[in-house]
Amino acid sequence: MSLDYATEKKLRPLYDALDEGQNKMALQHCAKLLKKSPDWPLVKALKALVLVRTGKEEEALQLCDQVKKAIPTDEATLQAVTMALKELGKHSVIVELYENAANLQPKNEEFGNHWFMAMVRNNDFKGQQAAAVKLHRVFKQNKYLFWAIMSLALQGQSGNKLSYMLAERMMSKALEENRLEQVEHIRLYLLIFLDQKKNDEALKLLLDSSLGQTSLRDPEVRQIKSELLRENKRWESAMEMSQEALEKENADDWFHWLAYFDAVEALIVDKPEETIASAEKLVENSKKAVLESKLIKRGPFLAELDLDFRLQKAGKRSEQVILEHLVSYFSRFGSKSCAFEDLQAYITFLRSDKEKSQKFINDLKETIQPATEKPAQVKNVYKNVNIRKLERFLNLHPQTDVTQALVLVNELWQQYQDALPLGEGLEKTEMQHGDEFVILASHILLDLYNHHKQAGILIQAISLLEIALTKSIHNFQIKLILVRMYIMLGVYKRPFEIYRTMEIKQIQFDTMIHYFTDRVASLGCVNELETLLHDSLSIYKSNEVETPEMLVKAYQYGTFSKIQEFIEFRRRLDTSLQHAISRTELMRLDYIHVSFQTKYAMQFFHEQDVSPICYDDTFIAARSDNRDFKVFINYNAEDSLTSENRSKAATSSNATWVQIISYILNILSIVCETKESGRDLNTVAADFKLLLERENIKDQVTGPEFVLACYVSELTNAFVLIKAARSNDAIEVLNRATTILQDELNDVEAFSEQTLSWDTFHKLFTCLEAFNYGSVLTEVISRALGLSSKEAKRKAIEKAKTDAFTASFVNLQEATKKSLQTIQTVARNGKELFRVQLQKKLAKDILESDYAIACLKTKDNQNAFHNHIKSMVQSWSLSTTQFSEEIDRRVQKL
Repeated sequence: MSLDYATEKKLRPLYDALDEGQNKMALQHCAKLLKKSPDWPLVKALKALVLVRTGKEEEALQLCDQVKKAIPTDEATLQAVTMALKELGKHSVIVELYENAANLQPKNEEFGNHWFMAMVRNNDFKGQQAAAVKLHRVFKQNKYLFWAIMSLALQGQSGNKLSYMLAERMMSKALEENRLEQVEHIRLYLLIFLDQKKNDEALKLLLDSSLGQTSLRDPEVRQIKSELLRENKRWESAMEMSQEALEKENADDWFHWLAYFDAVEALIVDKPEETIASAEKLVENSKKAVLESKLIKRGPFLAELDLDFRLQKAGKRSEQVILEHLVSYFSRFGSKSCAFEDLQAYITFLRSDKEKSQKFINDLKETIQPATEKPAQVKNVYKNVNIRKLERFLNLHPQTDVTQALVLVNELWQQYQDALPLGEGLEKTEMQHGDEFVILASHILLDLYNHHKQAGILIQAISLLEIALTKSIHNFQIKLILVRMYIMLGVYKRPFEIYRTMEIKQIQFDTMIHYFTDRVASLGCVNELETLLHDSLSIYKSNEVETPEMLVKAYQYGTFSKIQEFIEFRRRLDTSLQHAISRTELMRLDYIHVSFQTKYAMQFFHEQDVSPICYDDTFIAARSDNRDFKVFINYNAEDSLTSENRSKAATSSNATWVQIISYILNILSIVCETKESGRDLNTVAADFKLLLERENIKDQVTGPEFVLACYVSELTNAFVLIKAARSNDAIEVLNRATTILQDELNDVEAFSEQTLSWDTFHKLFTCLEAFNYGSVLTEVISRALGLSSKEAKRKAIEKAKTDAFTASFVNLQEATKKSLQTIQTVARNGKELFRVQLQKKLAKDILESDYAIACLKTKDNQNAFHNHIKSMVQSWSLSTTQFSEEIDRRVQKL
């Protein structure tokens, strides 16, 4: 319904202010209009929209509720309040709004559509079905029928098997009535069959119906047909279909090559000679056709290797023939960056024989011809890079021998230097041709570091990568390796700088942010880390607002094949493990800010809502780990640890870490509560203890983190026993907590040139964290024992001489103070160590050591090396200073 002229004239200044983003002005206009007409739903809806945009979400929600109660039916009001509710993520309220409007005006098709789409946004599949059936009954349009069928299929996917049967029956009837007109209608029918594992019926639909035959023009439908033929073991048909696709359409279609070879493997059992001959003929003809074309495609040549690999497994292909084909493939495509990935699956049989592996590498080297023209020289660089990568994959690179490893590192650096002139004139966004020589060198040095634990080895690797990064400023692989190596050394400043250059955005906040946030809290950079984590939460807000709109569009355009994908995308972000990690980490960091004094620490939990930080097994098991670990470049064999795994400072934060920290935060919240919340501390404490006793739980977190969790568990159980007037039972528990604190949490190494690693900072941070949590728990125990005044505490110290229970608690308090004083000394000594003098000494010691890299001794590289060490020392200094300040604040309040 359009606005009349007089109304539009009144509202025009308000709409203009909204369009221009002048929120303050818009609120002023709303106030004026509501003063004259206090119950005007449209103005209230527009005001709610302004309030959402200014962050006043509670006020906005109240206004939206008032508008809903007015049951508006004008388009302007509904549109405005819907926009506000979408941004608030309140899709259920939008459903009510349009349901009310649709019931008041049942012949209004637009209201019916909006009602249906509101339920789509709300994931209400049963409601969608009811709305779609009603729309189809009233307006008789086919699209509403298919909306209803899709809604039934989604209910089936959620576990309601009867919905599948009904959807199938409705689809069958629609087919009989010739209602199926588009490929997407066939896709919907196939979806219903495939979800029920009715492969025969799905294949029959494609083969026997005219629309099924027509839909085979769609590449995705053809792939479904191929998969169904193989599922139903119709191997000859599958083979014939793939052969036709490869010969007549695209010889580079890897899906059909794999489908063809699956059929070959099945048929080879009964007709070996005929099947092999047919496959070889197809490969040869495809190669010949490709060689005669202008653009040489890899598909047929890679298919030859895949056929060799499968025939070798069946004992029908000699090793010699395979090696010849591998060398031939490399000769033709070895200069492509994908050559390593192409070959690695087919050379695994060589890994057990070093001599054969070396001969194979030598054969590859012979394919490289001397070149004088620049394009040919660039191709040779890439061939050499791929040979080096294959060497590593075949375990031909030294991993522990320092002398051999350094010789290879220097060779790789020289190859990188030789390739640099070929990169002159490249765009800034392009990478140098020889960058991967440096990455390979860093992987070798990483292996050495993991074996010998000499920080100088990793410092040199960082320096080589930093030098290479100045030439390829957008090489994200170099950046990722650098970030990991810096964190391994306990450096956080430079990784945050690198983060700002990478422009992480949208879904990458869920998949990639862990490279920059995981395990970084231990380095003392609380403020910087909080900023980064808050940035990353934007994707989850976007998911609430934007992903439902993708679903709406899919229904509007009838692309039913994409609806399940969008729902799965939405589910994975809704249940994201990284989201749970980020929220838990943020609350932990917020607590660190206020925990310097016990009263503020307890006040934090009075004011903070900890309910979103869930710890139950059901919640934890439902988390979806969307983090991308495979983006990190890896040249190691499949049965070896990946480079990503080898470059971790510690086990990645995971569901177990979330559960442990969530338990701790919830326990502290319960013990600090002043009003009864219904949460039972006894149950939570018992469940937490059981969690820590589970098998392999220690392997999921770091050693200090597990010890910290045990410490909190013991203190909590002691408090539970004391509250239950079982002080004698609490003695042993308090003594265990004291032992954990003294013998394990207090075991913090002093900073030195030998302890330059994340581990040292992590132990210091965990000990401080133990104090932060322990101070609250010891305080509530003190209050339970009536030890609030100085006089009561003095008497307790006297009583401890004769009373075992009091002694156990007094000993715990003394151990707590001592732990803080211990780490205070460690942090202060760290501040003294990380000065300019260390920078010069480190550089000198490294360059004069047995593991010095020759290329870093040149004048230009020495300057860069000194600057890199300077940056590291500054970061260590910042970390220890921040730790020292935090610890000093707590010592002053003891």
